[in-house]
Amino acid sequence: MSSAALLELRQLSRRFGPGQAAVEDLSLDLSAGEILALIGPSGCGKTTTLRMVAGFETPDQGAVRLSGRDITALAPERRGIGMVFQDYALFPHMTVAQNVLFGAVDRAPATAARYLEMVGLVDYAGRYPDELSGGQQQRVALARTFAAGPGVILLDEPFSNLDASLRARTRREIRALLKATGIGILFVTHDQEEALSFADRVAVMENGRLLQCGPAAEVYDRPANAFVAGFLGRTNLITGDASGETCDTVLGQITLEHPASGQVGLSVRPERIAIRAAEARETPQGRISAVEFKGHDLTYWVSCQGVEIQVDQMGGPRLMEGAPVVLTVAGAVAAFG
Repeated sequence: MSSAALLELRQLSRRFGPGQAAVEDLSLDLSAGEILALIGPSGCGKTTTLRMVAGFETPDQGAVRLSGRDITALAPERRGIGMVFQDYALFPHMTVAQNVLFGAVDRAPATAARYLEMVGLVDYAGRYPDELSGGQQQRVALARTFAAGPGVILLDEPFSNLDASLRARTRREIRALLKATGIGILFVTHDQEEALSFADRVAVMENGRLLQCGPAAEVYDRPANAFVAGFLGRTNLITGDASGETCDTVLGQITLEHPASGQVGLSVRPERIAIRAAEARETPQGRISAVEFKGHDLTYWVSCQGVEIQVDQMGGPRLMEGAPVVLTVAGAVAAFG
């Protein structure tokens, strides 16, 4: 048990009838002031995990501890854990201020003003939820959760109801707001970009099991297996023959972060590959099979010994479909398998 952990999940399992468990033997820690994302495809067990932490599901085995106290058997309202639902769950017949005060530790009118000021909505106290935008409703839901004085806040797909144009800006604003509170945040998402940009750490799940947990950049750059690599954004999954600190692949010889031997798997992100036209007497590694123009960058698809390799490039001379090219992987790559 980690003494520094605010929230501890220990060997949690949950089954809904015979067959594969919805969650199996899952252990995680969350520190104060940390944002941790549970990410994975639909049905991987992330929402069931969140519901066990909240107290809406009872684990078949394992424990949930908050600040060292076992809360596994406590009712949701006695746990000291706040939850912001996907649809925000605001009461339509109550004003913004009344929503914030519902369940607050201190229900004085000044309490609503204090927490609405925290989320930048102090001038909206007298409005009703249907008079607010989606982003404003989300802030009211957060203010209501803060007012209840939780030790941990759970977020369930927090940005899924927002328009795509608002999502990135709202993520930045809400992240800054949450980090300023010092409260531990556990949130569920299936959006890779959201998890990587919003969380301090990400925990990738598949079929009820935790595959890898660590800082967002570390999991992205050093995935534990092909599933983690593919789920956290676009990548080239290739194999190669490793010998010490290098590996022979369709992209040529790649430097490894750690020595290995035999056949290994590699996740080479498209932005890590440099592309240029092959010179007249130079042997090309492949030919461009397709070009996707995206305005701020280009994506090339290159056929290398029958393997399609994706390359992202910003700036530089534009290459044409069919052109023979040379590819270079920047830096060392972590191997798995």
